[in-house]
Amino acid sequence: LGYEMEHFGRQLVNPVLGVRAGSPLRIKFWNGLDEPSIIHWHGLKVDSNNDGHPHYVVGGGETYDYHFTVANRAATYWYHPHPHYLTGKQVHHGLAGFFIVDDDEEFALQRALDLRLGETDIPLLIQDRRLDEHGRIAFAPTGMDRVHGHYGGEMLVNWTHRPHFDAATRVYRFRILNGSNARVYRLPFRHGGHPLDYHVIGTDGGLLDRPRAVKEAFLAPGERVDVLLDLRAAALGDEIVL
Repeated sequence: LGYEMEHFGRQLVNPVLGVRAGSPLRIKFWNGLDEPSIIHWHGLKVDSNNDGHPHYVVGGGETYDYHFTVANRAATYWYHPHPHYLTGKQVHHGLAGFFIVDDDEEFALQRALDLRLGETDIPLLIQDRRLDEHGRIAFAPTGMDRVHGHYGGEMLVNWTHRPHFDAATRVYRFRILNGSNARVYRLPFRHGGHPLDYHVIGTDGGLLDRPRAVKEAFLAPGERVDVLLDLRAAALGDEIVL
């Protein structure tokens, strides 16, 4: 499954939505599924009519109009479905995406570190997925899954299996979102088996007052963390693994 959006004649699936703080936003959600759904804007300050509460679900072929002003400070947020008893299934099958808010503080950081979204500022949606015998996404939780959580054996980043990124010897920002149903991640960057120092600069609520040096970060489902990785001392051809 995916959220399809048309933008200046292009069809995008699960797009990264970028909005400046204080901007008005209008979105029409059309449910193309054969079951109820609604969109929840995870982390955004909105009124109940725009929050995607299960009370407002719409059936297949129906629409729901969102109209709100983005009141949050800059941070990495996300959007996903929120119908009763179907949220886990719909997220597992692919309905989730980034919602990034910018403000003057964020623009100052981008200028200082020469950060450009999609080039040196990289969103990473991490999800574990369960596949059936044909390699298709499967969601059929057992009784034990309902108690302990629904886990998958295949790791996907931005819906890509074993992805790689060709990096330069510079500072990169990674916006990491745990979009899994139940799995908690411990996230180090490793070079030759040795953990690298990196810096946490933001969490769910936005930028921190100062960078925190870490060797690993824990991320529960739905949580986000913004980090800086300094590769200026790396050599061409080095392999860094997250």
